Amino acid sequence: MAKADASFGAFSCKRVELLAAVISVVGGLAFGLFRHSLSAGLSLTLAGAVAIINFRWLEAVLARVVQPDVPQFDFGSALRIFGRMALFGVLMAALLWAPSIDAIGVALGFSALVIALVIEAFRWGRTGGG
Repeated sequence: MAKADASFGAFSCKRVELLAAVISVVGGLAFGLFRHSLSAGLSLTLAGAVAIINFRWLEAVLARVVQPDVPQFDFGSALRIFGRMALFGVLMAALLWAPSIDAIGVALGFSALVIALVIEAFRWGRTGGG
């Protein structure tokens, strides 16, 4: 997957991560101001960060496991998969137990990565899908 980042027209996971980070931070600031709540903005920003971390770990696992010749499913790949699930589980547990976490902010934070993926897909398609 990292080889796709080489040319300008290629799909770039780095651009997706950067765009998702910008959307999360700017969205967190705007959402916090709109809701007049620091915890609402932090919920959005932290959920966006968790989504980006999950995306990076999934990218690393797929780059190792999905190989045309011999898959490299090792202990590190298993730990990354378990880590992704544990991170998501901790976030969901915090959402249930901590009353100051804003559920709408968490949903919008996870959506930041999806929005970044859609924007990158449109850019990639517009440049020829290269």
